[in-house]
Order: sequence, then structure tokens, then C-alpha cells
Amino acid sequence: MFRDIFHQSTLPQVVIEPDLTYIEMNNAFFQFLGYTKEECDSLTIESISHPDDFLQDFRQFQRLHNGIIKEYEMVKRYIHKNGQIKTGRLKVCTIRDQKTKKKFFLAQIYDLTEFTKVYEGLRQSEQKYRLLAENSSDIICLHDSHGHILYISPSIKGELGYEPEELIGCYSPKLVHPEDQDFVTLEEQTIAFRAKKKNGSYIWMETAIKKVIDDECHSMSQFITVTRNIQKRKETDELLRKSEKLAVVGQMAAAVAHEIRNPLTPIKGFIQLLNSGAEVSSHYSAIILNEISRIESILSEFLSLAKPTERKKEAICVNELLEQVIQIFTPQAFLANKEILFQKNGESNKKINGDSNSLKQVFYNVLQNALDAIEEKGRIMVNLEEGGEVLCVHINDNGCGMPDERIKLIGEPFYSTKEKGTGLGLMTSYNIIENHDGSISFESKEGEGTTVTISFPYVEKEA
Repeated sequence: MFRDIFHQSTLPQVVIEPDLTYIEMNNAFFQFLGYTKEECDSLTIESISHPDDFLQDFRQFQRLHNGIIKEYEMVKRYIHKNGQIKTGRLKVCTIRDQKTKKKFFLAQIYDLTEFTKVYEGLRQSEQKYRLLAENSSDIICLHDSHGHILYISPSIKGELGYEPEELIGCYSPKLVHPEDQDFVTLEEQTIAFRAKKKNGSYIWMETAIKKVIDDECHSMSQFITVTRNIQKRKETDELLRKSEKLAVVGQMAAAVAHEIRNPLTPIKGFIQLLNSGAEVSSHYSAIILNEISRIESILSEFLSLAKPTERKKEAICVNELLEQVIQIFTPQAFLANKEILFQKNGESNKKINGDSNSLKQVFYNVLQNALDAIEEKGRIMVNLEEGGEVLCVHINDNGCGMPDERIKLIGEPFYSTKEKGTGLGLMTSYNIIENHDGSISFESKEGEGTTVTISFPYVEKEA
């Protein structure tokens, strides 16, 4: 019965003489090494053992044989018939013949080959990803579900000055500027915030948050953040904003001078007539008053664009806003023998939520570009349209148009189709439109003109 158990067991087993020769081997042992019984009879333990493991096995066997230990276990590698390495947990103990009292040794091998492959794969995978994390310039961080830091990459020292060990267990929102903490939530998102350095100062950082979902309970167990320094980007954006402001100031100063000079000419002429003592009819006085009113209107519109105000969003009637901007450009277009037509949606009571001064700047930039694109006797058509849940402003010109490759570059800083353009006007417009949850698109054909479509979500009608 015990012989049958030995040979039918799925556990590789051998009985060994004190001189390390085999007495008995079971079928599981032959399958483990890939040899037949006849082939195994001619093999030695050393020949099937990995060279690095045989000496340790032999020393332990000597201690067992000398009675120093009663049994031993070790993880040992074996050489399969096909040359592959098999890994097993070897357990060897002493057994005695009941009749002769002769001492033998029973060796049992638990096959760990597949487990070892999986473990090695996991170890190499962990090593690879740890290598990536620890050599990345971005800050890679693992948090528990409550926001405490479990792991943070060494790049944290170069960016914020902390040693990684200092932040393990730290509640991560404590590193965020108090004014920005409301934006930092445990949701999958990409956010910009000011992070606290070890010296107490703050720098702008951008982080992408990704949840780690537990497969068993299907809930968030941890989350990973990848954070990078955007301080230079913020500083560059600020410089671009300042450059754009200077560019707009220059354009407005030239426009103001040009628009005011025109009505000043008849005013100056009629005042000279009055000084000369000549009789001036009331008709001339009416012209003077009309021209003064025109100057006041022009100045009012430019001041509404230029004066610094807090950008508080409010319900805005787009019809009225477009009228105000077009009024600024009408004299300029008239003098250049160009035409601006506004197709008002008079019945519309839809409004958008936004900052009127910012939106005026957007329409100012687009209309100025359209005027520059058309030749004498050219036409610009401004149309307001309701579609779905958005209000769309279409600004169409019959100017020179643009090829597709140029349209793709519109909105990038310092790219402009104008000889003296900076490209900052449309880049600023893109940012303003994005801040108003809107969109802007361009359609253009060379020689036929360009259509700019600006869309904003409208607010529901006030009760």
C-alpha cells in the first residue's frame, strides 16, 4: 500500500542511499525532469542539479547524514532534460528500514516553476515601473483613499525640496495653497494649483489624478497623481497677456486718434468761421453738435473696452454687445469704403453668462482681422443665430481667405497672417472663449473669404 502511494503520488519523490545514489523514484519525479526511468538510473544528483545550488544541498545532506539535523528544506533549481531550469522546494528527511534498521533518505520536491515565473515577472514589472517612477522628472505619487501619501517619487526633492520619506503618511492637501484647496478633490481630473515648498514659498503645479479601482469591491481603494512644475508656463502666459495688453493699447490709441480726427475736422472749420465774424447758420451749429456727440459716443465705447474692472460674470445680451462693438468699427469701415452688415436677431431674448469687457475684446479682435482681410468695397456680415442650447455668432467676410495649413496654426502665439501681427489677439480670444465655456471655429477658402463661428451656452430666461 505504501509503495502504491509513493508511485501514484503527484509529488516528485525519491529514496536515496547515504552515498547519494537512487533506490526508488516515482513517476512524478520522472515527469518533473523529463527523463524516463532507465535514463534516470544513469543520472546523479549532481548532474540534474543547478551548479549554484548543488553545493548547498550537499552540505545540508551531510549534516542530516551525520545526525546534526533531522531534516532540511531549501529552494533548489534542477536541470530539465530539455535544458530548461525547474524550480522546486526540496524537503529531505531520514527514514529507516524496520527490519535492518538501515538508514535511507526521502526527498520530496514541491514544483515551484510556474509560481517562480509569475513572481519573477511581477518582480521585473515592479522594478521596471519603479525605475520609471524614480527617474521621471514628474512627481509620481500614490495616495490612499483619504488622500494620505503612500509613495512619492524622488523628483519631489528637486521641485519642492522635501525628501520622499518626509511626506510618507502626510495628508497631501496640506501641501496645497489654502486658496486652491477647494479645487483639489479626489476626482479624476487635471488641475493647476500652487504647491508649498519646504522653504515656505509656493510654485504653480499641474496634476493629473487617476483612480485605482479595487477589482473585488469595485470601489476606489487608492489613487495616483502625476504632477509637474508649470511655474515657467504661468510666467510665460503672464508675459503674453501683458504683451497683448500693450498691443491692444497701441491699436486702440491709433484707432482713437483716427476716429476722433474725422469729426474734429468739421468742428474746427466751423469754429474758425465763427472766429472770423462770419454769419453761421443754425444748420452748421447742428453739424457741430452732431460731431461732438459722435466723439462722445466713440470715447464711451473705447472707454468701456479699456477701463479696468473686475471680471464678474453676468447675464449679457449678445445683440446689444455686438451693436456696441460694430459701432466702433463702422466709421473706420466707411472711410476705407468697406461695409459691415449686422443681421440682428431682434426677437431673441436669450442671454449668455460672461464678462462683457472680455467678450468685447474677442469680437473686437475678430472684426479687426476681418476688416484687414477685405479689400476696398469688401463686406463683413455679422449674424446671430440660436441653435440647440447655444448662441452662435457668425462673422463672415469676402476677403482673401486662408489655406487649410494656416487655419490649423490660428490661435498660436506669434503666428499671424498679417505683416506686423503678433498672433496674440486671437490667442487671448481663445482663452477668453474657453473661460466662458464657449468654442470658436474657422472656415475659409482662398479667394472666397472666411467665416468665424463663436458659440456660447445661453442662460435660461430670467423669471
